[in-house]
Amino acid sequence: MKTILETPRLNLRELVPDDLDFMAEMLADAEVMRYYPKRLTRELSTDWIERQIARYKNDGYGLWLAEERESGKPVGQVGLVRQQINGADECEVGYLIHQPFWRHGFATEGALACRDYGFNTLHVPRVISLVRPENAASQGVARNLGMEVIGRAPHGGYEHLVFAVKNPE
Repeated sequence: MKTILETPRLNLRELVPDDLDFMAEMLADAEVMRYYPKRLTRELSTDWIERQIARYKNDGYGLWLAEERESGKPVGQVGLVRQQINGADECEVGYLIHQPFWRHGFATEGALACRDYGFNTLHVPRVISLVRPENAASQGVARNLGMEVIGRAPHGGYEHLVFAVKNPE
């Protein structure tokens, strides 16, 4: 299990097959998945983990498991995902926190670390976040990252707001 980033309260590490129990529980939760096309079965959660592992190999990054540093308990996933949005290759900061850990600032804390990793390590010119227009909580996280809405894009069969912030370098 390769740790990628540490924040004051979180370790962000690569997902492994042994994370299936937590990921399947989180990805099947109706509230957690409210703004996704569907809740995921255990089998689809296995596919989700395998997709991240492939991203680590192909892109050098992906969505990482977010664990509380003190307890080692998983709280969600946060990371970077390569996306094709409106014909452009983009680096998206993604965040999904399991419901028992909402409103503790974990999404913002992990996403800030990922934004900075994108800027300082990957040297991307900007990072984006795709957020459904009705998802006020995720819009708040994007704004906490210094992002502003720059447009809209279809993604996963739904219209999304495209939030972005430029690399200050």
